[in-house]
Amino acid sequence: MKALIILLLACLGIASAAEPQRNIGIAAKSGEKRVALVIGNSAYKDAPLRNPVNDARDMAAALRKLGFDVIEKTNVTQKEMNRAIVQFGEKLRADTIALFYYAGHGMQVKGKNYLIPVDAQIRSEASVRVETVDVDGVLDQLTVSPLNIVILDACRNNPFERRFRSLGGGLAQMDAPKGSLIAYSTAPGKTAADGESRNGLYTQELLKHLQTPGLPLEAVFKRVRIGVMAASGEAQTPWETSSLTGDFYFRPAAGGTPAAAQQVAPPDDSRSEEVSFWRSIENSADVADFDAYLRSYPNGRYATLAKAVQQKLQGDAAEQQKLATVQQGRDAKETELRLAADAAESIDLSGSWSPEHVPGDVYIFPDGTCTYKGFLVVTIGGKWSRTDPKKREFTLVWNHGYTDVVTLSPDGQRLMGKNNVGDPVAFVRKK
Repeated sequence: MKALIILLLACLGIASAAEPQRNIGIAAKSGEKRVALVIGNSAYKDAPLRNPVNDARDMAAALRKLGFDVIEKTNVTQKEMNRAIVQFGEKLRADTIALFYYAGHGMQVKGKNYLIPVDAQIRSEASVRVETVDVDGVLDQLTVSPLNIVILDACRNNPFERRFRSLGGGLAQMDAPKGSLIAYSTAPGKTAADGESRNGLYTQELLKHLQTPGLPLEAVFKRVRIGVMAASGEAQTPWETSSLTGDFYFRPAAGGTPAAAQQVAPPDDSRSEEVSFWRSIENSADVADFDAYLRSYPNGRYATLAKAVQQKLQGDAAEQQKLATVQQGRDAKETELRLAADAAESIDLSGSWSPEHVPGDVYIFPDGTCTYKGFLVVTIGGKWSRTDPKKREFTLVWNHGYTDVVTLSPDGQRLMGKNNVGDPVAFVRKK
């Protein structure tokens, strides 16, 4: 009997020890494997960031609880990033859910996106391609897995971009490959603040919603967008592009049934019309489309997002108008200068001239210098220039302190005017 009691206590102890292990992670649906690569870069020599390493560590921990096999890398060099991406790709199979998360500096060059390792030395636009990691290289690893999630929290205000005028701010929008969703921490071409707390604003909101049971993937990012917009005063609008055809839940609802399907009643006709309306305009670049939506549904389910997109488009239009106005001013100035240059008569003063007001000779040279050789072998140097390209007026500045302002006669043979003390001066071109 005593031996039986000891055996029962031992079994209970084993069961108690095993209990926490069952709570660490969530089993994916039958046959589904989950693999994630999480990278956070903060320790940049010239532009360190506060949050990315914390963001990556917290995301890695959250994903492990959700059943992901996580490759976690922080403050990595270009070589280490590329090796991790290859290692990530080698783990993917036809039954794998793949997730790539990056926090740190990123930039776009001519519509292509690049992630910046901590050892990058970016001194020119050409160096971007050899010092960074091309996001397309990450997407190339995802061709085998049926469902892929790419999260780029890489739109922080980037000092590297300010060095080159041709580089656009933030990241460029990419088309999501089949079966993929690409999520950005802010709208394409825009930047987001690094953040003052442990996590960046975007990742902070993402961590809140990853663990929500029964929430479809797209709904997670919609909630993140709403939270970020509210917290930033709509200054930051997260963005996604998607080509998903199926559903995915980070944490399935109890019993495998999504909570949304249990809680949300079938939409009425008006709600269906609103959704259809929104779907028809959500990728539009025309402010009028969002004006029309807000007039029809001022308190609609997409009203906040519609206003944010509307403001973005209006801001972009204002910026384009500003740039166009500046360019028009430049074009007008260039035209004015060109017309002035065309109107200016080409006049060659070089040669020998006889001054009528003093004895001697004046020699005018094409390089803008002139010399007076006078009585008793006196030599005085000077410089000459055209006072106004639209006039036939010239200025001769002599080294002994006198300045002659003269006008060339129509026949080009006489220079007549006054000096700086008001005395008349005249020169005759020598044959």
